[in-house]
Amino acid sequence: MVLRIRVILNVKEDVVRDIEIDASSSMIEFHKTISSFFGFDSSELSTFYKSNNNWERGEEIKIFKLEENDEIYSDSSISEFINSKGDKLVYIYDFLNYWTFFIEINESVEKIKDKEYPYCLFSVGEVPKESPTNIFLDNPDVDKDLNSDLS
Repeated sequence: MVLRIRVILNVKEDVVRDIEIDASSSMIEFHKTISSFFGFDSSELSTFYKSNNNWERGEEIKIFKLEENDEIYSDSSISEFINSKGDKLVYIYDFLNYWTFFIEINESVEKIKDKEYPYCLFSVGEVPKESPTNIFLDNPDVDKDLNSDLS
């Protein structure tokens, strides 16, 4: 089975990729696919989170071991975490620059013989040169809350 997935980079301008990927692909392969389709080299530490319809992060799906007791899912298949239309994940690429992606399954389809996967069906927008590092400073309410905590 092949998953058709929309991946949206959380930046001001629209940056979207619709991809097809084999549902049995590993989470580390999924990480490499997303990062390459957005022009990254996949060398940075990254993680996935299960998500709800409001894009709130739930359970973490670690693909890199950061601490001794971490359970990692790099070899687990994508379908263990998402497999039905509307299933969502949040993907964080590069913990220092915090590139954030919203991932949603559009549909599941049968594999096409002799077609290479993963495949990019649709691409719009360019990844900005600068990451959204001022993610909290753009929100005046958050800034106000932070300043009141410092008083």
